Amino acid sequence: MRVLHVEDNPVDVDLTRRLLFRQAPEIQLEPVSTLVAARACLQTPDLYDLALVDLKLPDGSGLELLTEIRERTLPLAVVMLTGSGDPEAAIAALQAGADDYLAKGETALERLPTTLRDARKRFREAHDRHAHPLRVLYAEHNLADIDLTRRHLARYAPHVRLTPVTDVARILTRLPSNPHTPCDYDLVLLDYRLPGLDALEAVKILRAERGLDIPIVMVSGQGSEAVAAQAMHLGVNDYLSKHHGYLHKLPAILDKALSQTRLARERATLRETAHRLELALAASQLAEQTRETRLAVLDGLVENQPLENILDRIITRLEAIHPDLRVSIQLPSEDPAIQDAAAPLDASISWPIPLQGTPDQPQGRFTVTSTESRTLSPDEINQIDEFAHLASLAVVRVSADARLRQAAAVFESTHEGVIITDLQTRILTVNRAYTEITGYSEDEVHGRQPNISYSGRQDRGFYQTLWSSVKASGHWHGEIWNRRKNGEIYPALLSISTVYDSQNQPSHYVGIITDISQIKESEARLEHLVHYDPLTNLPNRRLVQSRLQHALEQAERQRWRLAVLFLDLDRFKNVNDSLGHPVGDELLEALARRLSARLREDDTLGRLGGDEFLLLLERLARPEDAADVAQMLLQLLEQPFILPSGPEIYIGASIGISLYPDDGHSVTELIKHADVALYQAKEQGRNTYRFYTPTLTTAANERLALDARLRRALANGEFVLHYQPQFESQSGALIGCEALVRWLSPEEGMISPARFIPLAEDTGLIVPLGEWVLRTACAQGRVWLDAGLPALTIAVNLSGRQLQQPDLVQRVADILEQTGLPGERLKLELTESMIMGSGDQTLDLLRAIKALGPRLSIDDFGTGYSSLAYLKRFPIDELKIDQSFVRDIPQDESDMEIAATIIAMARNLHLKVIAEGVETPEQLAFLTSQGCHACQGYLLGHPVPANEFVRTVFGRASGLHPV
Repeated sequence: MRVLHVEDNPVDVDLTRRLLFRQAPEIQLEPVSTLVAARACLQTPDLYDLALVDLKLPDGSGLELLTEIRERTLPLAVVMLTGSGDPEAAIAALQAGADDYLAKGETALERLPTTLRDARKRFREAHDRHAHPLRVLYAEHNLADIDLTRRHLARYAPHVRLTPVTDVARILTRLPSNPHTPCDYDLVLLDYRLPGLDALEAVKILRAERGLDIPIVMVSGQGSEAVAAQAMHLGVNDYLSKHHGYLHKLPAILDKALSQTRLARERATLRETAHRLELALAASQLAEQTRETRLAVLDGLVENQPLENILDRIITRLEAIHPDLRVSIQLPSEDPAIQDAAAPLDASISWPIPLQGTPDQPQGRFTVTSTESRTLSPDEINQIDEFAHLASLAVVRVSADARLRQAAAVFESTHEGVIITDLQTRILTVNRAYTEITGYSEDEVHGRQPNISYSGRQDRGFYQTLWSSVKASGHWHGEIWNRRKNGEIYPALLSISTVYDSQNQPSHYVGIITDISQIKESEARLEHLVHYDPLTNLPNRRLVQSRLQHALEQAERQRWRLAVLFLDLDRFKNVNDSLGHPVGDELLEALARRLSARLREDDTLGRLGGDEFLLLLERLARPEDAADVAQMLLQLLEQPFILPSGPEIYIGASIGISLYPDDGHSVTELIKHADVALYQAKEQGRNTYRFYTPTLTTAANERLALDARLRRALANGEFVLHYQPQFESQSGALIGCEALVRWLSPEEGMISPARFIPLAEDTGLIVPLGEWVLRTACAQGRVWLDAGLPALTIAVNLSGRQLQQPDLVQRVADILEQTGLPGERLKLELTESMIMGSGDQTLDLLRAIKALGPRLSIDDFGTGYSSLAYLKRFPIDELKIDQSFVRDIPQDESDMEIAATIIAMARNLHLKVIAEGVETPEQLAFLTSQGCHACQGYLLGHPVPANEFVRTVFGRASGLHPV
């Protein structure tokens, strides 16, 4: 045994070492004198079997080290050394988890080897478990539960024999009225809810009035801890709630209850037999033959000889001592070889002596007969009584050994993992099923804490509640997540029960573990089948409706808009009729995969049945977004489907759209109205979509038409640029202009940017359109320079989509090089929202653009989530005050204050400021007075084509005059 000896007194260390060297050389000490040194040694705790720790140390209390050992669940026995006459310290040590303690003194050294060995031995205490075919009296009023339990036990525990009754009265009728009457049942399985007399009252009658020790297990669908505690207090051996899967735990709980009861009975039998044997030995001086017989019997027991041989030896020796006597032993055994160890004779006189097992529970009869009528002497009576007691001892011991072997066999053969710990929850033993479930061998877990299997899915509070229940009621059961040795996490049913000794004090804990991974997987598969379409693996009608209900609740709280798209395939019936249903199924699977791949993660696409699908779109900014998705779906279906079976199929669809809150507030309303819109789409030619609200359909169609025209306009050169002048506020000098795109449509004439710019942003056309604007503006600037006109800075807006293009820097560089415009003559305007919250990638991009020469300006400043941080971080040259802050100057003092603040802030950051939307002399005067660097607006000049800009702007003697 390797012992870490934590002691600061060198004299005590030397005395301990010398004593152990003489009396227990197998115990090896490693002394350290401080807590710090002990902790260093315990970094490799496997080097030690036990820690011998002094209570008082130079750098703290030995209790600290004890607490750390227990919290770390190290595989060490701990013996504390306390001062003599200090019982409080000893109690504190035991309460903290010490296995034993020694009070320092002369007697302590003498007891030290034994104390150390016993403390270590407690790590290897064994637990026996007994299982036997069970005759169970099952009290349950629910016939369905009776049938379910019977069928489950017949499959998983065929050794259980159920006799069902439906009320308490029948229980009391079938069970004996006193403990001396034989009982036809091994165990009572009692439901808490029974008609008539209360189940707890029945337990009181069986335990208190009749004195029966038959094991009782109570089940209840109520699940109350108060009921469980009351039942256990009245004498119920175990308690089980009828939660999901409880029948899988029932066989082990029944076996455990019976094993505990039988072991208690056997212990009582052995105690009573030993007591009577001691009385008999004290009452008489046994003859030499009696002593030899006793030795022979004990030798037979030690050698595990058959009971038949041992009883024959008793009979032969007693008859040799008294030739006129004949002995017979009758046992209630199923083995005919030992039912009668000697056949009874015709006798004139007979002395029957019961063979006692448990108190008042005979195990057979020891009969002495004589053919002569005579009286036995006191010595003969004592001698016969001694032989009878030896026979009793043999019967009880052999029977107990057989039962223990049966219990051990059950312990090893049961499919549930069994783990037995001491009261400090150190593992003492596990069965084969435990090693198969967890992957840990018995040697790997012996002496360790069960938390080696903790998965981390349950927090500390969960385990605190678990152990509080065990300590309060003696048991806990429920589902838990554990971790196997290979790291795999698995679900298990766990039942923990307290084992009590003969003084009814807790001695061990027993845990029964059932791996329910396959059950959980089956439940998950069943759950998936309940909520998902088996063909397409899309959510089915039930799940789609559930998600829609949840989305409606979210939308109502967050004031979101959502859309329901009802999609029905056009002429799908023709596919089934012409090519067969298997091909139709292949088409549905391929369609589901194609559509799902293009949707957002938050969107829900489900199959309602047949060729009907439902799409849920959440968090919509506007109705047009639903139309865009519908159009995208229709375009996806325009592509042919090449199926595994070979055919190439074209399929179209019609889509109906309903919106929340416009078209309904409930699941039923929205699906119904989307279905109505779907019908309208089919009526109007199929392969199209319709909103439930007609005006939205009209707007969506107009938007779709505008998108097509917008694409043609870009190809046909229908866009033109207008230029609005920008003037320096103080000098009035013309310093630049802003290039603004206009659409000159052959059908409608000039179309406002407000109509087509948002659509270009949504469709991505803003990227080629923006590049055209940048190239055209730079080319115009070069023309003006070549004409000898004053050098101006041309401002061009960049969109968010353009900023996301990976080749933006190269495109700007190419345009500057191809048009010949100097980089310093170009100013690029960005909005706050484009760079707010962006990372280093945007910062690097803007720096690269800045290196080409252009200036950078923040457009519409003040309308976004402004932050001084990004103004300092990014290479910005200028801020443009949004026209919304200029429009009401000087009437609105708040706008005046905001404009003045922006100008002052920009000045402190060494940035220039330009104000847009200047329309009155008062606005111009105020901005100039505050130090605004430049202005633009209708007061100073409207956006005009390039040729008119030369005539009306360049031709003015002084720019800063109203026009």
